[in-house]
Amino acid sequence: MPKAIIDPDKCQRCEECLASRACPVKAIFRIDAREAAVVEVKFCHGCGDCLSKCPATAITLKES
Repeated sequence: MPKAIIDPDKCQRCEECLASRACPVKAIFRIDAREAAVVEVKFCHGCGDCLSKCPATAITLKES
């Protein structure tokens, strides 16, 4: 099953992470405003809803 992966080098650390808002299972979150968003892969079910919401295109799906 594919899982969302965030490239920390591409993540723009948006004030409001639109990808996290788009995630139906809330698998994407930010720990600190200075850090890239992260994916809790045990919750991610690979729907891809987050992909188009990330303005930095920092999220990809990778087969796990």
